[in-house]
Amino acid sequence: MAGMLELKNLSKNFDAIHVINDFSLEVVERSLCCLVGPNGAGKTTTLDLITGRQVPSSGKIIFNKTDITGQTEQAISRLGIGRKFQIPAIFRGLSVEQNLAVAHSIEVNPIKNIFSFSSKTYEARMDEIADKVGLSHRLSEMAGNLSHGETQWLEIGMVLMQDPPLLLLDEPVAGMTEGEISKTVDILNDLKKVKTLIVVEHDMGFVRKIADVVTVMHMGSLLAEGTIEQIEKNKEVRNVYLGTEDK
Repeated sequence: MAGMLELKNLSKNFDAIHVINDFSLEVVERSLCCLVGPNGAGKTTTLDLITGRQVPSSGKIIFNKTDITGQTEQAISRLGIGRKFQIPAIFRGLSVEQNLAVAHSIEVNPIKNIFSFSSKTYEARMDEIADKVGLSHRLSEMAGNLSHGETQWLEIGMVLMQDPPLLLLDEPVAGMTEGEISKTVDILNDLKKVKTLIVVEHDMGFVRKIADVVTVMHMGSLLAEGTIEQIEKNKEVRNVYLGTEDK
């Protein structure tokens, strides 16, 4: 059965530099795929291609059986692909609740937004997402006062307010404390019961706790794919990444 997302022989060149080389990937619905590899392996560029931030030099991107190759970021977002960047993009001068409300404001018409904010559906959505990311008790807090981990969870919540079936997360636990990482593990393991996720990550301890499938990239190509146990036993992966490369 075809996956929710399929990358078919994807390549991306910047002049003579080949960043992604004939890379293929299939992500099954309601699973969590961790994309790992050394710095410069092409992980973030792959996310850029999926979301329309960059246009592939060749190959195809299929989302829910629709070819989205080369479509704009806005069009791809509206189709149901949400992305959290490595550096959180939140409004520090607004409260947590206001940040979530802004993320929910997808209508161009402000009148429609006003009515949506007053609906019981919106209130239920706000409560549900705040609870999922552990910020129910912080809704009135200014976003600029949040800890680093809470800021990361807020941005995840902002993406979830748009209700995308597919979420792309770029290094979601970078800079977090051990306690914050543990809570993020719980958040993502809960989310993958109802969403499909692709997570770019360097922390293999974190990957071990969340991944259904681990895809290892090296120099823009697929090096290996499998469960975390299979990847950790793969000699080529250990030589290229786990054993000698910077994590």
